[in-house]
Amino acid sequence: MAKRRGARTGVLDWWQTVLDETKDLVDDSIDRLRDDDDENDRGELSGDIAELKKAVAELNAKLDRLASERK
Repeated sequence: MAKRRGARTGVLDWWQTVLDETKDLVDDSIDRLRDDDDENDRGELSGDIAELKKAVAELNAKLDRLASERK
C-alpha cells in the first residue's frame, strides 16, 4: 500500500517550490540588468544600421544613374 503524505508536507513542498522559482526569477533578472553586453550590442547595432543606410544610398544612386542612362 502506498504511503500517504500529510497535507502539511505537501504544502511545505509547494511553498519551497514557489520560493525556489521566485529566487531563480529574481537572480535571472538581476543578471540581465547587470549584463553589459546589451549596451555593447546597441552600439554595434547602430554602426550596422549606419553601414546599411550607406549601402542603400549607394544602391539608389547606382539605380538612378542606370535609369537615367536608359532614357
